[in-house]
Amino acid sequence: MKIIKKQLILNSHEYYITHLSLINPLLPIKLTPKEIEVLAIFMSFSGELELDRFGTTGKALVRERLDLSHPGLANYMKSLLTKGFVQKENNRLKILPILHPEKSSQLYQIQLVNRQEYDKIKST
Repeated sequence: MKIIKKQLILNSHEYYITHLSLINPLLPIKLTPKEIEVLAIFMSFSGELELDRFGTTGKALVRERLDLSHPGLANYMKSLLTKGFVQKENNRLKILPILHPEKSSQLYQIQLVNRQEYDKIKST
């Protein structure tokens, strides 16, 4: 079996955008491209911001980086909550754990099976 490999070295924001874009087709409910951007910025926070991603400072940074208004970000946050990608836990917002990649490097293994070829092999 031929394995297609590629290593990408990305800044923190691009790392999370790429990660979310790669796993999005595997999710039962899809993220929109803008939801991916918004969530990726929240995920890229480190240090003290990581402890309160969805606080006033974090939201202000997201609005600034994506040139969003208060209502614009509120709409994306509502959508992320409705879809279950962001959840309330003990009166705090948390990103769904399955969306978090490893911090420094994430490997993916996906197998695509061609149904026609698979059926040919199974019938012999």
